[in-house]
Amino acid sequence: MTGSIYKRKISKILVVVAIFTLYGCQSGIERQPAGTPLKLSLAVSPATYSALIAVADENGYFEKAGLDLSIDLYPSGKEALEAVCRGEAMVATAADIAFYAKIFEDPSLRVLASIGTNTGSQIVARRDRNIQKPSDLAGKKIGYSSGTVSDYFLYAFLITEDISIDKTMLVDIAPARQAEAIVNGEVDAVSAFEIFAFSAKESMGENAVSWNSQNNLGFHWLLVTRENLTRSPEVLKRLLKALIKAEDFVVHKEEQTKNMLAYQWGFDSDFMAYSWPKNRLSVSFSQSIVISLQNYNIWQQSKGEILADRSDVLDYLHYAILEELAPVLVSIYR
Repeated sequence: MTGSIYKRKISKILVVVAIFTLYGCQSGIERQPAGTPLKLSLAVSPATYSALIAVADENGYFEKAGLDLSIDLYPSGKEALEAVCRGEAMVATAADIAFYAKIFEDPSLRVLASIGTNTGSQIVARRDRNIQKPSDLAGKKIGYSSGTVSDYFLYAFLITEDISIDKTMLVDIAPARQAEAIVNGEVDAVSAFEIFAFSAKESMGENAVSWNSQNNLGFHWLLVTRENLTRSPEVLKRLLKALIKAEDFVVHKEEQTKNMLAYQWGFDSDFMAYSWPKNRLSVSFSQSIVISLQNYNIWQQSKGEILADRSDVLDYLHYAILEELAPVLVSIYR
């Protein structure tokens, strides 16, 4: 009898231990890391393809990951990258083409991951300048922002439409002025980021004519840092962990995500409906990043703008942190 009671007590103790062990494992996923939060500063271009950052910030995922985060907003990825280069931010969001253009000035820049892709860039033109179809752009003044997707996709669009670049007048304008320049008539057309293309068309109404400039080829929206920060990777690991969690939220709560973007960055419902289908939000490091950067290398060579050898793009990719966190998200041929 005594032995039976003893066995029952032991069984109860083992059950309790198992329950607490299971609970401890589950709650550990959510538990904030012990110790003082690590400081991290982000330079972010507010766009739908930056949604994972907005979600992680709004839901407190950065704080739960043990980060003391500050976010500064910039009109373009190029300007966000420049903030990193000046030491004003530790990590930037930027398009793959902006990253590639910038490593000629600062070869210490490194890609950490892609957090989305976008196909929303457009050429927007004025009908009152006798522009009805792409071929009418010949001889016209076209605005673009150098060293950005605006630059690359304008070049690709003109080639696709068999329009000689020599027969156009290209005007370099600041990214934040893309919509203003076409609306005010400073240029006849503009190669614009998605949000500025939408704004320009809203302002111009029936006087606007537009074409998709990316031919369904999405650019990667990257997280970029300096090489020295990758040597102490804990803060970057926490950043990626928070964004992976944000991706899961976006997948299961799309409408809430849209509301968060509208609240945080002032996007109205019309723009969200226009932009959302053009984005794919995910944390990844795929071979397509390598291919894109190699294509940009060929583009730079065709323009005669190679300042140094940047042909081995793998030298500027740092996928080790993401690979440690989630190996399945990394698919780079090495």
